[in-house]
Amino acid sequence: MNKYIIEFLGTFFLVLIIGLSQNPLAIGLGLAVLVYMGAHISGAHYNPVVSLAMLINDQIELKEFSFYLASQLLGSVVATYFIMLLGNDFEVISNTNDISSFFVAEILFTFLLVFVILNVALNKNLEGNQFYGLAIGLTVTAGAFTVGNISGAVFNPAVSFGPSLFSFIDPQVVGANISSSDFLSITLSQG
Repeated sequence: MNKYIIEFLGTFFLVLIIGLSQNPLAIGLGLAVLVYMGAHISGAHYNPVVSLAMLINDQIELKEFSFYLASQLLGSVVATYFIMLLGNDFEVISNTNDISSFFVAEILFTFLLVFVILNVALNKNLEGNQFYGLAIGLTVTAGAFTVGNISGAVFNPAVSFGPSLFSFIDPQVVGANISSSDFLSITLSQG
């Protein structure tokens, strides 16, 4: 299977699990399972920050990075759509008004997540280990329990991308675009 399809599916199911459960244990275990599912094909990044770290560490090329990013963001958008179809509101919410607390929490635990991933995935002494998925999933679980009430425990731009995109879609703009498209197609077909 294509590595970009795996990145799409992994990100899709990660965002779906987060949006439907919002439970740190379900999220961490879900991520661990998804890592085991896709690591041998795509590296199981499911996170633009992880893909960026792999680019910086010469594990992927710039062109690959752009396809990873597109797959991850598309997976997030489609997952958010399905979350909404299932009747759930999915917003990445911070319980703090202190923007510095939000940024510090996200920076610290995104750093920890990427550091753990780089160490279990790229460390030659740990090559072929079978605990990598669990280590990555438990890192997210620990972070979600620790700073979830401060920052929403995102640690992944793809997770916030879909909900952010849908929250800014203006129904009037969508309606105007549909109307304009219909008008244009009718006008072109008449003359």
